[in-house]
Amino acid sequence: MNSSDPPARRSGGLPITMAVFGLVLLFVLGAGCSTTSGVQRGDTVHVYYTVSFPGTEPFEGNINGTPLEFTVGDGTVIRGFDQALIGMNPGETKTVTISPEDGYGLRNETLVREVDTPTAIAFVQNLDRMGTSRVLLFPGMEPVFEYTFPGNVVVHYTFYNITEESTTIDQNHPLSGKDLVFTITLEDIVKK
Repeated sequence: MNSSDPPARRSGGLPITMAVFGLVLLFVLGAGCSTTSGVQRGDTVHVYYTVSFPGTEPFEGNINGTPLEFTVGDGTVIRGFDQALIGMNPGETKTVTISPEDGYGLRNETLVREVDTPTAIAFVQNLDRMGTSRVLLFPGMEPVFEYTFPGNVVVHYTFYNITEESTTIDQNHPLSGKDLVFTITLEDIVKK
């Protein structure tokens, strides 16, 4: 061996260098490390999304609008939406189906009651005095009345089976008990 040979060649040449590199690469990958970790809990992100029921067209979203900004894991969005973002990288799009358990919860039948219609009318008049309301429309569902009260308390009421004698009042969130299909595009990670 010539003493003017490069050090790698003196110690066995290129095959040893590649073997060491391969071992280091295996160690890093095996430890779960990567150079692009994507979204993590606590990151502030900008996202675009649409939401639909399985097999239907989207009924809500912000495509062609302002991206939604929030901190992953802070409770701003439903748990399944947070979980879908973990590991995503800017520019990535994914479609996920979120179950009620990771969405708006299961329906609670104790929040559904039948009352006489005059009582229902008085109830609605009282709600209108206490807060502001808007009507939400979802495919295949009765209109939902969303009331916002002082302190930014939001409640939902659906009224159905309305007759002169009785009315059914449902206080469940309108999306409880529903599978939801979200298509999510991560625009960027604002702050890690």
